[in-house]
Amino acid sequence: MDNRRYARASEEARAQEIQLDARRLREFDTFAKFSDSDLTRLVQASHRTSTSGPWPLIREQTPSDACYILLSGEVGVYVGHDRIAVVGPGEVIGESVLRRGALRNATVTTTGRAEVLHIDRDDLNRLLAEIPALREAMDATVARHTSKADTAEPG
Repeated sequence: MDNRRYARASEEARAQEIQLDARRLREFDTFAKFSDSDLTRLVQASHRTSTSGPWPLIREQTPSDACYILLSGEVGVYVGHDRIAVVGPGEVIGESVLRRGALRNATVTTTGRAEVLHIDRDDLNRLLAEIPALREAMDATVARHTSKADTAEPG
């Protein structure tokens, strides 16, 4: 296969993967208000990663530089050695990326096979300006996670 044909095949495969992931996002309530174009732009700006077993996506007390969208599988959320939550597909993880300079307040680890979309802070900031539904989804995620953390703390 010559280089041009290989490049074309690679571009076509990437385009198909983007459309598949955009359709997968459509299945989740978090992304119900997104247009098809918004979902495509979100997926285009992300890097897709698959894990075959437990893998830390986020480590507690490290700089917040990216967020993730869980496409499949589940993740455990840990503060210290205590698991405080398990979340599944469609969840936005790492919303502390919205606070520049913030350190992560939890470790988030896949529990087994998982597929995630990884979005760097700079790409996320650009997307937040371009896609109003993304800001709404991130704000709802922050509110939901803050609410869970408040109820998990001892009274």
